[in-house]
Amino acid sequence: MNKLCLILLTIPIYAAGCTPTFTVHVNGFSELDQPIEDDASIYVKVDPNSRNPIFDNEIKTKIKMLLKRHGYIPAADVEHSDYRLTFQVGLDSRRISGYTPLYRPFMSFHDGYWGDYHFGYTRYVPYIDTYYDQWLVIKVFAPYPDTASRAERVIWIGEAVVGTDVADLRRVVDCLLVACFEYFGRDTKRQIILKIPPDDPRIIQITTLR
Repeated sequence: MNKLCLILLTIPIYAAGCTPTFTVHVNGFSELDQPIEDDASIYVKVDPNSRNPIFDNEIKTKIKMLLKRHGYIPAADVEHSDYRLTFQVGLDSRRISGYTPLYRPFMSFHDGYWGDYHFGYTRYVPYIDTYYDQWLVIKVFAPYPDTASRAERVIWIGEAVVGTDVADLRRVVDCLLVACFEYFGRDTKRQIILKIPPDDPRIIQITTLR
């Protein structure tokens, strides 16, 4: 009895100490033949119609830090920038249904030599789970060459998606940002899958930024 209690008490401790690793799907699409040049100045713009400008401003601060980390210069205004960057975040829910096995013992006996024996049957019960695809899209714009106006074209689009069972975008947005910037300005040619733990140093560095 004491041994069983000790095992049950230690289970929450181990569970609390486990941190899930995020599986992030990343795609990069580029109009350029090569990555965006180092030391380019990039202006980060927040959607003026954002439903949560406070959250978006936090993301903007983190993007500026990531730009610096990757050798770019965050511009103070769009007029003095080489490129303009916009971003969107959101989540989509989906339901998954199926059947899971449920084992029900109906008879057992104890053998002094071989131990315990259990006989039973398995039946399948339906289940419905809700999962959340939490996503980030970053777009980089550049002025059309040889034009006096500020007409722009999209030169790079980065997409990052992670699926979780908790609808908490604030918990995973840092992971999405880090994953997207792994291929910033480059064409991935295909979807890339990254495994990123929450205690990754790149995430810790931007977690507290506001």
